[in-house]
Amino acid sequence: MASTVGIVNAALIKLGEATITSLSEGAKPARLAHAVFDELRDSVIQAHPWNFALARAELAADAASPVWGYANAYPLPTSPDYCLRVLRLEDTEAEWKVEGRRILTDAGAPLRVLYLRRVTDPNEFPALFREALAARLAAELAEPLKQSSSMGEAMRLLYERKLAEARTADAQEGTPDVLTAEEWLLARL
Repeated sequence: MASTVGIVNAALIKLGEATITSLSEGAKPARLAHAVFDELRDSVIQAHPWNFALARAELAADAASPVWGYANAYPLPTSPDYCLRVLRLEDTEAEWKVEGRRILTDAGAPLRVLYLRRVTDPNEFPALFREALAARLAAELAEPLKQSSSMGEAMRLLYERKLAEARTADAQEGTPDVLTAEEWLLARL
């Protein structure tokens, strides 16, 4: 059974530190990990369109439309699946952009979106993602725990390798997206 403490302990082991039993214990590694874990988890999720973090929603237009530039505003999902990053809009060719916690576009309601959601349960993380997250945490904790910038750099390189490995495995789940010649040519413009 995966746990936040298990991910933190994997990071501490990489640094040669003693493991912890709880993020609320008074030991320095637990305090530091508790302070940064949620933010690092969200940033690693935002780094790639992970299959485990994908969510779809139909959004209703906000009553207050933008002052200028776009006809409609749509609030980003917050509950139960907090939106970390919008990946795409479905069934629309309309231009769009995220400003604050809203999508601005001329597209009409309902707006169908594919987005990355915040995932807090480590049991939903694939094993390779947990390894990448532990390496990212180790990179963050290396300087305050080991007073070693070279250890921090080694952990950042480990994180990059683990992240690449996890992304590769994640990308192999499902039918690949088909890129037509027209899309390819338009992308070059």
